[in-house]
Amino acid sequence: MPECPVPCRLAFLIRDLGHGGAQRQLVTLARALAQRSECSLTVVHFYPGPMEADLHAAGIKTVCIGKRHRWDLAGFFFRLLRTFREMRPDVIHGYLHESNLMALLLKPLCGFPKIVWGIRDSQTDAATWGILGKLSFRLNCLLSGYADLIIANSQAGRNYYRKHGYPAERFVVVPNGIDISRYSAKTSGSTGKTFTLIGRLHPMKDHATFLKALAEVSEAQGRIIGQGDAVYMEAMQALASELGVQDRITWEPTRDDLPTLYPLLDCVVSSSAYGEGFSNVLGEAMTSALPCIASDVGDSAWLVNDPAWIFPAGDEAALAERMRAFLALAPEGRHQLGLKNRQRILDHFTVQRMVERTAALIKPSLVGTRCAGSVESSDEAGISSYDDAAISRFQKLSDQTQRVPTSQTRVLWITTGLGTGGAEMMLTQLIGGLSGCHHTVISLTSGGKYVKPLKSLGATVHSLDMPAGKPTPRAVWRLFKFARQSRPTVIMGWMYHGCLVASLARLSTPARVIWNIRQSLYDLALEKRGSAMVIRALALLSRFPEAITYNSEVSARQHEAIGYRKARTRLIPNGFDLSRWGRRLTQPLRRDQPYRLGRFGRYAAMKDYPTFLEAAALIVKKAPQAEFVLVGTGVDEQNEELTTHIHRLNLTKNVQLMGERHDLPELTASLDIAVSSSAFGEGFPNVVGEAMACGVPVVATDIGDTAWVMGDTGRLVPPRNPVALAQACLDILRLPDEERRVLGHEGRERIENHFSLQSVIAEFETLLSHGPERASVPASLNPEY
Repeated sequence: MPECPVPCRLAFLIRDLGHGGAQRQLVTLARALAQRSECSLTVVHFYPGPMEADLHAAGIKTVCIGKRHRWDLAGFFFRLLRTFREMRPDVIHGYLHESNLMALLLKPLCGFPKIVWGIRDSQTDAATWGILGKLSFRLNCLLSGYADLIIANSQAGRNYYRKHGYPAERFVVVPNGIDISRYSAKTSGSTGKTFTLIGRLHPMKDHATFLKALAEVSEAQGRIIGQGDAVYMEAMQALASELGVQDRITWEPTRDDLPTLYPLLDCVVSSSAYGEGFSNVLGEAMTSALPCIASDVGDSAWLVNDPAWIFPAGDEAALAERMRAFLALAPEGRHQLGLKNRQRILDHFTVQRMVERTAALIKPSLVGTRCAGSVESSDEAGISSYDDAAISRFQKLSDQTQRVPTSQTRVLWITTGLGTGGAEMMLTQLIGGLSGCHHTVISLTSGGKYVKPLKSLGATVHSLDMPAGKPTPRAVWRLFKFARQSRPTVIMGWMYHGCLVASLARLSTPARVIWNIRQSLYDLALEKRGSAMVIRALALLSRFPEAITYNSEVSARQHEAIGYRKARTRLIPNGFDLSRWGRRLTQPLRRDQPYRLGRFGRYAAMKDYPTFLEAAALIVKKAPQAEFVLVGTGVDEQNEELTTHIHRLNLTKNVQLMGERHDLPELTASLDIAVSSSAFGEGFPNVVGEAMACGVPVVATDIGDTAWVMGDTGRLVPPRNPVALAQACLDILRLPDEERRVLGHEGRERIENHFSLQSVIAEFETLLSHGPERASVPASLNPEY
């Protein structure tokens, strides 16, 4: 199979990293997989545990979610969700019931990774778990059909869970593997008489049968290593006293030096009554060349592979019989029995074999052979062959989830619309400049001025055809469809509604999410009701995107004040194509023609056309021939509200309503003054920068970062003040020709030095390619501000 250049991102999910057998197997598997460069590995756990240190020593990243208590549900799940959304794994491999369930719940919320369930027992002890445990088990049974693959470590476990509704077609067996390099072989047979039981203090381990058997073998000594429920331990110690074996048995807590302990033991006993799948203790002891006695639970009989040392669960007489048989062996006989056990592990249960089998299932390209061929069949002791059909099926699923092996960054832009506007124009310019990326654009609304330019740049453009502010089921379906088809590495939300939908689209495809806010926010009450609701919702969701870019510092601070995450803030101003917005500086100033003052922008409350017109009326009193050029969506004769203002102020002869235009650079360059009268909402005012790029002096209201963009190259006035606006315009018109020319020249120089389109494109290239940590994050956009 050809090698995929993109590593599989694998996340293990487990409740804790204590000393249990499942935890030890996870650590063993993780360490082996981490040595393969094809796999990027993280272990996520709910509670801390001592085996976390073993993973760190192997260079494996771990994330502890920090579940505070059993009823810490909502907060715990949101922390877990945030962790996995940041990781964006290709595969989540759960270990044990609670983790399996969490993995499945995470699937639709973090890009639909493939879900692998790990079954590590042969029979549940859900009856001892309490209400939450029982509910968890039932939910696992009901939802098991939604897992992409289920891996049990024993055939007994597979058989048990199949009877409880788990799907047979996606359920395979991969036995545990023992790291033979960690367990040294016992070099000689012992003459000791001590039988050791290692495992947590729990009814599943059936310490009672062990104690009763010990009582029947008077010369035997007992050793119990493990800890757990205090009430259970007291009951077992009381039983030992009742049986008269308290002086022949020692109790020790869990140990973390088992590899060095095993060779010092005489014989290991597993007396489990139920629940044992593949006994790690038996496997480790056998690897250490120790004789072992085990109850016929789970796959223990298959593992030991010698009926002479297997007894029926709960049968203390049968266990006592095997104890006597062991004590009757000469040291050499014990040694040979131990060596036979070790060879059994070397032949069938090494870590290498387990890793090959697991890797073949999780990511076929991790191994060089066909998946089904590397997961070998075994019919020993009644163990059926592995399910090749399930393995083949998961191969296909795994192939589908791999990221596209391409050097291009695939960017999915989601924007409110593609009509006339500064934000829409900036989006188009960015896509044109980011030629090294593959671009797909989804517009929530249909049509728009920039659809054709975007397509001509090679971008794929889709429309959800949503009525304004009214999402439909069809639109949501189309969103998920287009998002999955585009296979993005980055999803860029553009403007408020685009940011919200970008977060929704992330549910259908694994990708980084970046929001782009394009306006300032002075007062939510000034926004439309629907927009205000979206703005508030984004504040609550702002922990989830990787970064939030703002085109002005004022905008960033305003949004942070209502709850947007400050840690996500990235400041990237707008940029201007200096080849498009040409210099007017060589043109003579037209003293023989009327002054031309322009106000460009869509007709909206934030643009405050009434204040501009009132200022125009004041200017006309001093310069009766002045012309006022108004351009933008809705700025035409069909706008009754606008024309009413014009008639009321007697400006009919002075005002030209041009509506939408496609020759803005030429129109801008024809002006004597460009005016921005916005009352609120401006983040980074494009019309101001465009006029400055054309060498046209600017008069603007002090909104957003207008003052920073202009510097000292124009005139700044308070918003909603027509007198101040008119006076500033007249002051510039009264300047000598050379001073006006210098003012325009300084504006052009400021744009060249600070706001060129190429510098902004470079910022976005860094953000898209390397993530927010590599993008420039100035403490302030304007050190003089």
